[in-house]
Amino acid sequence: MAFIDTSLKLEQIPPGENRCVKLGEAQVGLFHLKDGLFALDNLCPHRGAPLHDGFVVDGVVTCPWHQWQFQVKDGVCRNIPKVRTAVYPVEVRDGVIWIDLPTPRLL
Repeated sequence: MAFIDTSLKLEQIPPGENRCVKLGEAQVGLFHLKDGLFALDNLCPHRGAPLHDGFVVDGVVTCPWHQWQFQVKDGVCRNIPKVRTAVYPVEVRDGVIWIDLPTPRLL
């Protein structure tokens, strides 16, 4: 995995707000909660809805299309626990948000 500079400053995403960050071909949902920043694959595994458009309560984001719920800390689906979405480590370096994405495999 490799940390990627999002070019977003922490101050641009106040607590309680969500964003979609496009990093290459990846869409990452970034969630700023009172207990930190969390990054998930932004596309709901059910039908591809943008999770950053969902609402977050108690660390759980609800998909805006079909109400599937995902824990932002580990990506586990509350509706179907065997389903999960990818989560990515987040760091703030000199006020800038960095996300650790898997390095694409070369074929």
